[in-house]
Amino acid sequence: MPVHIDEMSSDVTIVEGELPLTAAQIDKLVKLVMRRIGEKGAEAQRTRAAVQLKRQSTAPFERGT
Repeated sequence: MPVHIDEMSSDVTIVEGELPLTAAQIDKLVKLVMRRIGEKGAEAQRTRAAVQLKRQSTAPFERGT
């Protein structure tokens, strides 16, 4: 079911000098970011391996046959 939003606004207030997140929230966020970075790295490595040409992937070429 498609959702269409014509206008959306939000008020955000951050007081300088104070962190808007607790230490536990920051730790959780850092762990999430690190996990996602690792997942992206593993995905990139799988993609490279999938498209890499390998010698053993094809039969040897024989001339004249």
